[in-house]
Amino acid sequence: MRKSLIVVTTVLSGLFFWGTANQQEASAASKPVEIYLTRHGQTMFNINGRGQGWADSPLTDTGVQVAHQLGYGLYGLHFSAAYSADNMRTFKTAHYALDSSGNGKVNVTWTPNLREGGYGSFEGQKYDDVNKITMPLVRPAGTYTGPQDFGKAQQALGKDFWPALQDAYHDAETIDGGKYSDSTLPASLKAESASQVISRMDTELTSIAKKAANKGGNVLVVSSGMSIPEWLSAQSNYTVNDFVNWGNEAVMKVTYKNNQFYFPKYVTSDTLLYTINKGAKLQQLPANRLSVNQFKLKKNVLTGKTSQNASLTVLTDKGATLQTAKAKPAGTFGFKLTKNALDKVKHFKQFKVLSTPAGAKASLNMNTDVVTQTVFGNKTATVNVIQ
Repeated sequence: MRKSLIVVTTVLSGLFFWGTANQQEASAASKPVEIYLTRHGQTMFNINGRGQGWADSPLTDTGVQVAHQLGYGLYGLHFSAAYSADNMRTFKTAHYALDSSGNGKVNVTWTPNLREGGYGSFEGQKYDDVNKITMPLVRPAGTYTGPQDFGKAQQALGKDFWPALQDAYHDAETIDGGKYSDSTLPASLKAESASQVISRMDTELTSIAKKAANKGGNVLVVSSGMSIPEWLSAQSNYTVNDFVNWGNEAVMKVTYKNNQFYFPKYVTSDTLLYTINKGAKLQQLPANRLSVNQFKLKKNVLTGKTSQNASLTVLTDKGATLQTAKAKPAGTFGFKLTKNALDKVKHFKQFKVLSTPAGAKASLNMNTDVVTQTVFGNKTATVNVIQ
């Protein structure tokens, strides 16, 4: 992904020499950090159309599966640390992704600062009902007669839509004499403002980056679909003004260097860094072809490419194991089928190959698996594993 790095060095006059020297020494000691900023997997409330800010709901089967697939996409990266919000949907997403990326020994640290924006009195309510209250409060003043107005506001406000929506939740607690607000909730549990969300996200992400800068490397951070773009909207080096919708398990690579965050220069809902599932490397859409997870049998030699150091299993179409092998460090493989395996392949006329990335607990069926990922809610990319 294209990145624009703009390093601004400010020299303040009047600094003592030893102070400047210490700063230079500290700067030299810090190393670039790559933060893989990720949204959690699909949840029950996502498919029910209910709001979940501080409220939580379990990952669906799809959410669990895609979290593992996210891990396959991150395979080959070593993570020195991982963080999530203090809820199960983000924690489990991080855990499954680490497990299937070969980073299963990395512990996930959870913190309330990475939570979704708090919806207060509107937690767990149907979006269709809540939008009728909040959308007219979105600044500039909006209306809501249906989903089409939601889309119009997104396009009109661009990157400022998410903080405007968060502020609408906050303002809705007090309009019309507070008739929409839950009077049983203490003030600390009422809906947050955008500035509150941005402040705690910035505090936590800066702390995470500074800790990792001692050694550099990769860090996985899992948060939510409003808190992430709200934070991005307030970052001076984030220059994308258009609206970008964060789909479940979408990923952006953020670089922290010289005490600053740097972001991809070109970001849309269609072309944002994310993981092609099933073990492919990080790609940028549109990706019409993948040179991974494919195989062919010519005479008695099976060749192809998959994840690095993956374990391979050749089976009959009924699932009986015929032969096992291992991919090379580069992910390529080529081996002769035994006479027994070849005879059975000829007899059954069908066979399948499973690929299990190193350290992963789930396998990829290289014959039939299809990659389907809704990228940031607006575009679906479907890629056949076998080209």
